[in-house]
Amino acid sequence: MFSPGDAFGLYRIEREIGRGGMAIVYLAYHQWLDRPVALKVLRPELQQDEDLVARFLVEARSAARLEHPNIVAVHDAGMVDGVHYLAMEYVEGETLADVLARVNGPLPEDFIISVATQVASALDYAHRRGVVHRDVKPSNILVQSNGKVRLTDFGIAHAVGLRTPEQKAAVLGTPEYMSPEQAMGRPVDGRSDVYSLGVAVYHMLTGRPPFTGETHRDILYAHVHTPPPDPRSLNPHLPPEATRVMNRAMAKNPDDRYPIAGAFAQALRRALRPLRSEPVVVAKKTPMWLYALIGVLLGLAALSLTGWLLVRSNALSLPPTARPPASPSSTQPSALESPTPAQPPVAALPTATPTLTPTATETSTPTPTVTPTPTSTPTPNSPPRIAYVSDRTGVPQIYLIHSDGTHDVQLTFEGRNEHPFWSSDGAFIYFISDRGQGPALWSMRADGSEQQEVLRVPGSTGYALSPNGEHVTFLQPGPEGVQLFLDGLLWAAFPGQRLAYQWSPDSQHVVVEIDYAKTIGVLNIASSEVKRITDPAYASWNPAWSPDGQFVVFASTRDGNAGLYASSIISGDPIRLTPLDLWSQAPSWSPDGSLISHITGEGGGQWGLYAVDAAGANRYRLFSPVFPEAPAVWSSDSQQLAFIIQDGDDELAVVRRDGSGFLRLTNNHARDWDPAWEPR
Repeated sequence: MFSPGDAFGLYRIEREIGRGGMAIVYLAYHQWLDRPVALKVLRPELQQDEDLVARFLVEARSAARLEHPNIVAVHDAGMVDGVHYLAMEYVEGETLADVLARVNGPLPEDFIISVATQVASALDYAHRRGVVHRDVKPSNILVQSNGKVRLTDFGIAHAVGLRTPEQKAAVLGTPEYMSPEQAMGRPVDGRSDVYSLGVAVYHMLTGRPPFTGETHRDILYAHVHTPPPDPRSLNPHLPPEATRVMNRAMAKNPDDRYPIAGAFAQALRRALRPLRSEPVVVAKKTPMWLYALIGVLLGLAALSLTGWLLVRSNALSLPPTARPPASPSSTQPSALESPTPAQPPVAALPTATPTLTPTATETSTPTPTVTPTPTSTPTPNSPPRIAYVSDRTGVPQIYLIHSDGTHDVQLTFEGRNEHPFWSSDGAFIYFISDRGQGPALWSMRADGSEQQEVLRVPGSTGYALSPNGEHVTFLQPGPEGVQLFLDGLLWAAFPGQRLAYQWSPDSQHVVVEIDYAKTIGVLNIASSEVKRITDPAYASWNPAWSPDGQFVVFASTRDGNAGLYASSIISGDPIRLTPLDLWSQAPSWSPDGSLISHITGEGGGQWGLYAVDAAGANRYRLFSPVFPEAPAVWSSDSQQLAFIIQDGDDELAVVRRDGSGFLRLTNNHARDWDPAWEPR
């Protein structure tokens, strides 16, 4: 249609870079922006089909709304001189189809896992936004030289308004990756894309697609009626579990498939894990949720790490150097900066026919020898213990102290150790340790013995587990902000440089504080929709859940001075809980739901710890002076609070819920922070 140098609207044609049954693709430059684009134009014989063009443009608009690191962006769509076009991001690299043709055999398992994980992330992101790809195949999967994978041509198959599957296959050029329901012309949803991804993975595992035939009709019939050959019959190096995973991904009935692409990618990782040589170190007596965490995160080990923060099971724990507003005159909270952008999971391009190797023997990281300071064995009548962090030795270390001030002992000695949290039975303490090889998750008994590295997975910050232990979340820097991942796959993306979040007690929602206190929203795990509960015209920060997971309490300047507000996650305007003339922040809801602790400015640079009931009445002072930016932490029985006092140094203290029984637990020329109560 076009020749090099031709002008097409605002675009200058450079050269043709591809063509198919539906469109021709050119490398072109936007003449105003001097930006290269992949310009896809409908073939001349299809330009006059009004129904096709209408659907094409509707799908183009849908695809243009998708912003994901593994999706090729659509910049523009329209018509010039009667020719309809899409202007897409130009991505240098080769298609997966090119890789398969070059290797002409099974691909390396690391490459397969990386491609499947990245494509699954893109698909699940699109599906949560109501967009089904409908044409997942190797020629629509681009692999860049750095291993990043990009999915292109969203919605094109659906846009083709042809009357029969045979006609549609003729236009698309290949039926090898079409789901049974699509082959029969039935309505499709995201599970159709799961099937197509499964076929593409089968091709990578075996070197050939599962179904071939002399005609398109033969192949379509096989998709509908014929079971796929056992992949191990074509690649005997595959483990038996790979057959089960592939059979489920390519089940004829959509109800029998993996419900989301990410679940398929995770199952594939687990199935191929015996072929991988990456060591994963698991501590003795590790709770079951950590085994689930390891299974979820294995495929992410290719990510580079810029520093990561492990979070308690239901809250993001900010380090003491990253805190909300320090004084009533502050207008924005300080921020937890987004880390230096990390690379996504990468797929190393195979350059020759690969040989799959048998199971590699895993190695373990040597456990350092630590001689713990003797601690007393707790009895039913002994006071609960508090794990905390102190830099009194010059480097942050984990300490343990009884809430009556006795038995203050140092538990860790080697490296930098922070962010302690307890196992549900109180037998183990988990923490983040950097002992020269980068931050990792470690465990130890409550007396400091049996210190073991549990897991080191580079690449993310802000890890958290849902309270029910079924989901893991973490943060990654994105192209235009911060990305929140659920179970290893992109869940939601947010603008700005900072995101604080916290799981609800019922594990059904996540509350997020977006970009320097600009707004607070609630993310629904079932629908992936974010419901904003604050007005972005006012700063809002420090969100915390009610014990029943139905309300969020937070600090906001919506009425002038910062105050505490509570908002239902279902309906209703925020209700102010603290006086208008006082600056209040850092709320924490008691486990029994009766009280909300918070910190209020008292004038002259002094701050006090206060409590108010859940209706905003009966407010009273607990103690002063306190550190203004660290919320108090309630004991599990709601009878005591641990908090940080400020008298030259940041020291740990406790007080009863009625304000009596104040006790300073530490007294040293150093900082103490991040208390975590022993569960009782």
